[in-house]
Amino acid sequence: MCYNIKDGEYLRVKIVSAAVAFKINRDTDGSSNFISSTHQTRSNRLRVCESKNSIENYEKGISAELYAEKKLKSDGYSILGKRVRTSYGEIDILAKKDNDLIAVEVKQRRTLDIAKGCISMKQRSRISNSLMYMASELDESFENYRVDVLCLDSVGRCECIENAFSVADFISC
Repeated sequence: MCYNIKDGEYLRVKIVSAAVAFKINRDTDGSSNFISSTHQTRSNRLRVCESKNSIENYEKGISAELYAEKKLKSDGYSILGKRVRTSYGEIDILAKKDNDLIAVEVKQRRTLDIAKGCISMKQRSRISNSLMYMASELDESFENYRVDVLCLDSVGRCECIENAFSVADFISC
């Protein structure tokens, strides 16, 4: 979609369930666009929170998650939810295989090695706690709880790391 927007005008875009405001700015030579989104901070001031690639990165993430969903289904997983939000954080894909409840984190980077190494301790904790919260909310009992990481690179290679880290190590009391 192309829009003819003057310098400094705002474009409101509704993406899935979130409305985001983008401000168009031009470089000093007028040749290229810079898109930034803004949001309210606690101090009620607007601040720039996204780079000019924010829309492109969002689309890449959605595309990676759709690819991951198809791959998981072909490997025998049942998808219970996508982008599952809890008070602890978000699970990219919540799935079930046999009698296991699985949180799948999807990571897409330039190389598989970079993708494998980009889950922080804080993110592991959020995913683990979100998984256990969802387990308590479901009307089903499971034998095992695990986190799988599905890594994608820029040329389309995919690697799924089952039980990427121990959920028990990151559960907060």
